Amino acid sequence: MDALLVVIALTVLLAVFSFIVGLRGAQRSAMEQRLDSFRSERQPNETAEAKEQGPVFRKRSYSGLPILSGFIGGIRGSEAVAISLERAGVPLRVGEYYIIRWVAALAFLVVPWVFSQGIYAIALGIGMAVFGYSLPAMWLNSKKSGRARRINAQLVEMLGMVANSLKSGYGLMQSFEFASKQLDPPLAVELKRMLRDANLGMSGEDALQALSERIGSPDLDMVLTAINIQRAVGGNLAEILESVAFTMRERERIRGEIVTLTSQQRLTGYIIGGLPVGMLLLFLMINPTYMSLLFTDFAGRIILLVAVCLEFLGALSMKRILAIEI
Repeated sequence: MDALLVVIALTVLLAVFSFIVGLRGAQRSAMEQRLDSFRSERQPNETAEAKEQGPVFRKRSYSGLPILSGFIGGIRGSEAVAISLERAGVPLRVGEYYIIRWVAALAFLVVPWVFSQGIYAIALGIGMAVFGYSLPAMWLNSKKSGRARRINAQLVEMLGMVANSLKSGYGLMQSFEFASKQLDPPLAVELKRMLRDANLGMSGEDALQALSERIGSPDLDMVLTAINIQRAVGGNLAEILESVAFTMRERERIRGEIVTLTSQQRLTGYIIGGLPVGMLLLFLMINPTYMSLLFTDFAGRIILLVAVCLEFLGALSMKRILAIEI
């Protein structure tokens, strides 16, 4: 019976891990797919791998040690991790990031053995190791999302500055330089980096594409797509950017309305998610002896572990359901 409970616990942990990986590996939004159809193919002689990596990310140091850097560069997914670190604004190499993840997993794996030994400690240690390994990735995704939100909030202001500068007779790069001096980080930092790349010999189109890859914002992709279309077919770029800015303002307004309309559902999710934890604490205060079986008995520990996993799955599912993209 004890072996069956261990198998059930490991199966639930594997399901939780697979669920997290599935959420992170979700398909791109429909807007990103539509924007890809408008992006120009500038260098037909490049290989497919070089095109995916972009003009900035082809030569990168993954670690301070050249040998380790070459080894990490051969690992699948290292380039995606490097781009995620760029988009989050985290000054870490990929090798350092991997070390942090494995150290966190090892630390969480050892923690249960400090208090007890046995099958339960092994199962709990494996679960905590998975959580510890995923914790830096969660933090990185949070940093990346927060930075993207701040940049998106600055894009409308930047478009207004660039459009007004173009109307005054400035060139496109001069307009971006003016905007970079007026805006606050993080968008100002990225604009200055784009201008530095252009001044060091990179073409304007490649510099803008590198900016898009570093930021990873669908809104910025829409702006750069509009600029590429204007360069291909002509037209008044200032008016085009003003139209894009109007579209982005309307999208922000619709996002605000969605947040307002879904506030009741989000509050319901918080209450339902916190109810089991609240009831557990309440019963611990009323009858601690009765509830102590969840912590002292082997079957109770397995039940508690399964309950925590199901609670985590429910929270992720609710967050996914309420994540409406515009």
